[in-house]
Amino acid sequence: MNKIFDVVVIGGGGGGYPAALRIAHSGRSVLMIDEKGNLGGNCLFEGCVPSKAVREAASLAMRIRGAEYFGLEAEIELPRWDRIRAYKDRIQTHRYAQHQSEIEEAALLTMVRGVGRFVTDHNIAVEDWDRETTEVITGHYIIIATGSEIKGLGIPGAEYIWNSHHLFAWHEAVRELPLDVTILGGGYIGVETASMLSSLGIHVTLLEMAPSILPGMDQDLIKVMAGHMSQRGIKIETGVRVEGVSRVVGGQYRVSGHRVFGNRPAEWVTQQVIQAVGRTPSLPADLGLEKPGVDYTAKGIVVDDNMHTNVPHIYAPGDVNGLSMLFHSAVRMSEIAAHEILRDGHTEDVFNPKEMPQTVFADPEAMSVGFTADEARAAGIKVWEETRPMGVEAKAQIMGNTEGFLKMVVSRQNGEIVGMQAVGIDAAELSSVAQIAVKMGLTPRDLARMTFAHPTQFEVIDRLARSI
Repeated sequence: MNKIFDVVVIGGGGGGYPAALRIAHSGRSVLMIDEKGNLGGNCLFEGCVPSKAVREAASLAMRIRGAEYFGLEAEIELPRWDRIRAYKDRIQTHRYAQHQSEIEEAALLTMVRGVGRFVTDHNIAVEDWDRETTEVITGHYIIIATGSEIKGLGIPGAEYIWNSHHLFAWHEAVRELPLDVTILGGGYIGVETASMLSSLGIHVTLLEMAPSILPGMDQDLIKVMAGHMSQRGIKIETGVRVEGVSRVVGGQYRVSGHRVFGNRPAEWVTQQVIQAVGRTPSLPADLGLEKPGVDYTAKGIVVDDNMHTNVPHIYAPGDVNGLSMLFHSAVRMSEIAAHEILRDGHTEDVFNPKEMPQTVFADPEAMSVGFTADEARAAGIKVWEETRPMGVEAKAQIMGNTEGFLKMVVSRQNGEIVGMQAVGIDAAELSSVAQIAVKMGLTPRDLARMTFAHPTQFEVIDRLARSI
């Protein structure tokens, strides 16, 4: 292996590999170090991709149960987890093979399965697990893309709790699912997990410490989502502080805690506890950030909007900086870091977390891009809101999924759309247009002049714009 590379990338997830491939295809030598020896990070191994595969299977099961709406007769037995698990693994295997081809096609990219740690600001000790060697490599530029890890709960009985690894890990997910679960955390991960497990016929209780599920999202959106989940039999309890988990007779578990309002004790008995309280930047102690003097806090490595750290030749895109812990955000940040390196810091490409789509792949789906009305007003932006029901569109009626709405948040100062939120059929897909509108500073008039195909749910966008 070469001793000197133009760029060394630590981490092969969304924050690392887009930059590595872009730079390698631009004629510069790149060394990438990743524990899995492939691309995709935790998103592919036990996160976004496998969870959405399971969600698709669960959604299909729910649609089959509703076949009568379409004039069909269909029955479905209790979904078999072993077959769904095999389907999920198959998708992951396919994507790993696809990524391996990408690595092989990048002639100037060297991939090492292992770990890297700083020796100096330009030198990295590379532990190669396949060759069983450790070498010190020099990088003119270094990208830290170590991603994030599951947030620890720090409560008694945490060892009994499942997380995303147990449900979605490639070839390592649990072999059986219980008939009753209690999920800790009502953010988007908890809501998605609750929705998919409920669709698989599992009784779900969802506990959240905040006053509502999906903290920080639009209040009207939350009401629709919470109402629909409750109608499906998902028990939602908010304002709950969980303080411990213990075993009880019969192989079940007791979740103990307090009501935040009133400080009253509370407990729940369940077959399995699953945590969905989010992730935290992965900053291993042996990474050695103190060697180059990279600034970081508990929230992640400190970067500017070009992904520079305080050390000029070191960048930190993705979850590791804590700015926007979503895979597509990590990819965007990775691309910005690549542009900075290829253009020697003279790019105008910057990262704005508020432009990143937030999606909830539940039933119903939800999305938010930019400011909610409350966020805009808190930031001193005068806005007004316009809303259109999802159910007035032909696509929603054809599919028998007519709940929800699309909302535009419009600046009173310049008429630009500063935010869009939606809940209902295909809401996650609508986030693509919402992101373009917010990022490009479009107005409702701009969108009103666009034409979306009929019958698709995208029509709700241009029709809402025309009504404004």
